Order: sequence, then structure tokens, then C-alpha cells
Amino acid sequence: MEDFRRQFLTEAAANLCALTEDWRTAEALSDTLRRDAFRTLHTIKGTAQTFGFTSSSRLAHALETLLSVSKNEKNTTADQRKILFLEGIGLLIECLEQRNFEIPDSFWERVRNFIPPTSESEKIAKDFPPAVPDEFFSQLSIQEKNVVRAARENEKNIFCFEVDFETANFADELINFRESLSATGEIIATLPGAKSIRDGVIGFKILFASSAASPKIQAIAEAGAAEIIFNSSLNVFSNDAPGVLAQIVKYGEETASKLGKRIRFKTSSDEIELSPEKLQLVFYVLLHLVRNAVDHAVETIGQIEIQLAAQANNLRLIVSDNGRGIIRDEIKAAAVEKNLISRDKILTEQETLDLIFLSEFSTKSVVTEISGRGVGLDAVKFAVEKAGGTINVKSRNGKGTVFEIVLPQ
Repeated sequence: MEDFRRQFLTEAAANLCALTEDWRTAEALSDTLRRDAFRTLHTIKGTAQTFGFTSSSRLAHALETLLSVSKNEKNTTADQRKILFLEGIGLLIECLEQRNFEIPDSFWERVRNFIPPTSESEKIAKDFPPAVPDEFFSQLSIQEKNVVRAARENEKNIFCFEVDFETANFADELINFRESLSATGEIIATLPGAKSIRDGVIGFKILFASSAASPKIQAIAEAGAAEIIFNSSLNVFSNDAPGVLAQIVKYGEETASKLGKRIRFKTSSDEIELSPEKLQLVFYVLLHLVRNAVDHAVETIGQIEIQLAAQANNLRLIVSDNGRGIIRDEIKAAAVEKNLISRDKILTEQETLDLIFLSEFSTKSVVTEISGRGVGLDAVKFAVEKAGGTINVKSRNGKGTVFEIVLPQ
């Protein structure tokens, strides 16, 4: 698990350094440079979210926004924006390398000055969703929620303890336990427990933030007879195919919760031995496809199924949903509006579907931290084809959509 985290951080920093060099040496920002930048940032943002690197994810999102609003500018403002963008890339590299790196407030202020007030991203420095289950987060006050956000932005882990103390010794046991926690981190809130008061026992929950490693927190919990029922540091990558699917489902469930959707996830996987590089590719592909399905395909309630199977010398990935399907008229209209195709171009049904893989294509009118930039599916296609694979999409109105990816094993 930690090997993949380190690999992600190392490769992300290397890709950002290469991106910086390309931008510094380019006489003009070509469409290719812009697409490469979007793909790099989009992948870093999604993976950082999954690993709980909230500061890195938030900064990558801000840089995407800065890149999108600077398109087609050819003046002094564009030069200033480019300088700020490159500075942000440098900060993102530092953020990935240093878990507790704090992005200067002055940088966020300059970013906001360059982003139009109508942009949803004007709150990027203030409002980032925490990696905490809604069952805990919804019970917090505004001040406590801000404490959680600040803790996540500073790369601290969030824990929730369930505690049962006997009524007779409650005061002493609570004081001792809180002192042990306070010496290691910050107590955010005390929440009602499922057991409440019964049979001479008082039960409650404690939400806690700390930079300490999980074993140390586990030792404190055991000494205080408490059970850790949530640990954000466990949001890590697994080194086998079933583990990858479990991680993707966890991310999908969290994304659905943020969007107020109820989505059931089903997975199936053959017993497959994959190299770390192939697992990493599968992870990136699924991350984008599941995000896309949660945000675009399922409107309120639905199902997403992920299948991973070995066929001959190939690896076959299928991501399907039972959502609204891809509306071809909407797809073509969006492509025309973004000047990706001409209005009078005649396309087959499959050619219309394939428009979703074009760079900068999106049917979203509002950009969010989840989607809307038209980068996700373009990044998937690029990564799959670079690895020598293929990707195909099929869809029926009102029946759902199926993405099938074949990769050489």
C-alpha cells in the first residue's frame, strides 16, 4: 500500500517537473501543451483525493481552473497568469513532497484575482470537502466542520473513537482518555454514541485529528478501552486487483454521498496477478470512469458495476451503469458549442458516442472538483492507448452505459 503511495508521489512530482520545463521553454502555449497539463493535473487531483492528500488535490483543482480561464489570451495578463500557474506547479510539487506543507495565503489571493467572480472556484481556498463520513460530519457545528477542513488541509488524519465508560468511574476515565488524546492531536467534537446510557455504562464518540501514525493512535485507543470506528489514514491503495476495486468503490461511494445520490456498487474480479505498473493503470482508469458514472450517468438512484477479468493474454475491464444513457443529440450539441465539430457534420451513432473522448469535451455547464473540464475520459483514452489497449463505449437511452477496456496483460 505504502509502496504505491510513494510511487504516486514520486511520479506526480516528476510529471510536474517535466510539465514545468515544457511550459518554460515553449514560445507559445499550444493545444498539445494545454491538454498535457490538464491530463497531468486531473489525474493528480483524482488520485490525491483518493489518498486523502487534500491540499494537493485542492491546489491541482485551482491550477486546472487557472489553466481553463487563460485559454486564448495573448497579452500581459496572460503572461502574469502563466507566471502564477508555474508558481502553483512549484507549490504543488512541494505539497506532494511535504505532507504538512502550507500553501501561502498570498498565493490563494492572487489565484482568486485571476478567476472570474462567476466561477464556482472562487471558494477553492475556503471550501474543500473533508474525507470524513457524512454520518459524523453532518452532526458537527460550523466551527467544528471548519476544524475538520483545516486538519485535512494540513494532511492530518481523522479518527473517530467509540467509547464506553462505567458510570461510577466516568469522570476519571474520561479525563485520562482526553489527556492522552490531547497530547497527540486535537479533539474536534464529542458525539452521541449508539449505546448512550444503559446498564451503568455511558457510551459516546470522539472525533479526533492527529499527525501521529495509526499504530500510536491505536495504542491510545486500546489503553482507553476505546474502539476506532473510523480512520482516514486507511484510505490507501491496495496491491491486488480486489483491493483496487474495493478502493475505487470506497471513492465512488464518497463521491455519490457528496452529490446526494444513492448508488449501489457491484464488483467482480478474477484471480489475476498484475504488475504494480498495470495495477496503477487499472486504478487510474477506474478512478476516472467511476467519477464520470457517478456524476453524469446516475441521476439520483442507481447502480454501477465494475468487472475485471483475464482473457487470453489480455485484461478486460468493464464499467457499466443503469443510468440515463448517453443522449446523442446532447453530445453533438455540446461538441458543436465548444467548436469541436462543425454543426453540419454528419456522424454515425457510434461516432457521436465517441465524441465524449475528445479533449475538453463536457456536457457540464458548471465546473466542479468532480468533473466538468472535459479531461477525464480524454485522460482515460490517452492512458489506455499509450499502454497498447483499446476503449469502447456503448449506450442506450434510459438503459445505461457500458465502457469496455482491453489491455495487454
